[in-house]
Amino acid sequence: MVTQSKSAYASAPVKFIVDGEPLYIHADLVSRQFKLLDGLINGPMGEAHEGVATMKDVDHGTFVRFIEWAHRGYYTAAEFTTAESESPRTSTSQDHMEVVAAPHEESSDIPAPAPEAELDLPQEDVLRGQSRKDKKKGKKATEVSWESNDWGMPNQRSRKDTAQELKGGLKEAFSSRKYVVRQGVFEIPSPRPNENPEEDYTDVFLSHAQLYVFADKYDMQSLKVLALEELHATLAIYTLYPVRTGDIIALLRYVYGNTGPSRGDKEGLRNVLTMYIGYEMDTLMNDEDFRDLMIEDGGDLLGDFMKMVAKRISSNV
Repeated sequence: MVTQSKSAYASAPVKFIVDGEPLYIHADLVSRQFKLLDGLINGPMGEAHEGVATMKDVDHGTFVRFIEWAHRGYYTAAEFTTAESESPRTSTSQDHMEVVAAPHEESSDIPAPAPEAELDLPQEDVLRGQSRKDKKKGKKATEVSWESNDWGMPNQRSRKDTAQELKGGLKEAFSSRKYVVRQGVFEIPSPRPNENPEEDYTDVFLSHAQLYVFADKYDMQSLKVLALEELHATLAIYTLYPVRTGDIIALLRYVYGNTGPSRGDKEGLRNVLTMYIGYEMDTLMNDEDFRDLMIEDGGDLLGDFMKMVAKRISSNV
């Protein structure tokens, strides 16, 4: 947690120009905690002698959160927005089936046959070679467990049930993350869970990710870890409605466009998002924009995604 002495507030304020607007922070507060930023205000550059520093690599909202954290030890995330007139995304045939009622004059005493519903199979089935023909016929894929029943024969259970168990296990592993910085900040408010599909959390997610990138650039490790933990805490209680996959896609696009490879860093931002994708894969794969992003990226994001696909397939065997 960031702690300040009274002398920090007695120092002269330094002006930072961010997005053309002035923002102020005490000079001692900067120099004691943030060495790289200290060079901007106490270094040999002309702006330093004037007590003014222009920040061209950060947006206004992110820098305001940095200042708030410098004074209080935590920051306030961006607010969610409400899509008042957002049209639902087109669902695939696996999500919904439209049933058209027959004209009144064609009705009879014999009830019409129920429409043949397609099985809601996990995405891994496509990769495991199940044909669309089998899918349309309603053939249920099964796997054989190694446990025997009372007759000495192998038990069979639905691969769908196995996939649900795996998803639950991945989600539990994701949610069980232990916080390092966040738990030491007693005043920090709990993240707000989304309550309905109309709530757009894109700005909420990006406010954490952008602060993480800013802290990483200026080597502010405590802020970097806090931003990561705040994003994780929000994702852990976030309900991914099918119409809200765009919120996650925007987050993935920003993170993979502004951070480097994890290189074995299990605590990195990319690794956290990879774990999240792992248990929300079924919902995300139904979004055409997500699939397009995989093709568009064709690099680190696709590689991390395929690692989770392989993990789910190997756990299903």
